[in-house]
Amino acid sequence: MKILSIKLETAALGALADFYRSVLGLHVVTAEPGTVHIQIGSSWLAFTENPGFKSIYHFAFNIPCNQIREAMAWLERSGLELIANDKGETQMDFSNWHAEAAYFYDPAGNIVELIARRDLQNESSQPFGRESLLEISEIGIVTTDVPAWNERAEREYGVLPFEKQVPSPEFSALGTDTGLFIVVTEGRNWFLTEIPATRAPLEVTLENDLGEVFTIRES
Repeated sequence: MKILSIKLETAALGALADFYRSVLGLHVVTAEPGTVHIQIGSSWLAFTENPGFKSIYHFAFNIPCNQIREAMAWLERSGLELIANDKGETQMDFSNWHAEAAYFYDPAGNIVELIARRDLQNESSQPFGRESLLEISEIGIVTTDVPAWNERAEREYGVLPFEKQVPSPEFSALGTDTGLFIVVTEGRNWFLTEIPATRAPLEVTLENDLGEVFTIRES
């Protein structure tokens, strides 16, 4: 699966536009009133202004599989504090996923992840920078019924469970290394945080493994 674009809501549109443009150095387009579009490699991340919005999202970007340390150093040079686990570690190793990741908050409180997936074999010898953010690789989906959402994703969009993660009633991953839905039950804390997952509007445009393109809207 590939995530072509995601569209989210925020009460901090100006701060997000400035952060992704000035701090991370990404290409930010503001041609549409009340919305900013941010290029993440081959995909697009969009935020639409909603002054009363109070929820947060989780999303992730794929990076070269050999550059997690370089990515962490780049984030820290940009003035960002990485989210640590209860041992004080900021590099997360997911052995069953053959991946390493680092997490940080953007100015709206969204939980952003950079993940290096070894099975993609996309090594780079270039210095780490904005071009090292290759694509949107994950978007968190919050639901009251994880198994039902999984079944809908397979039936309507041809998206199957991630082969490296056994689904549970509270958590599942659907898709492939190039694009995943991280499906969690409402109220479950996001990884590394005490922040409970809450349902929030989002729009995802995806391409499944058959080349079919769908747009999913959650409210």
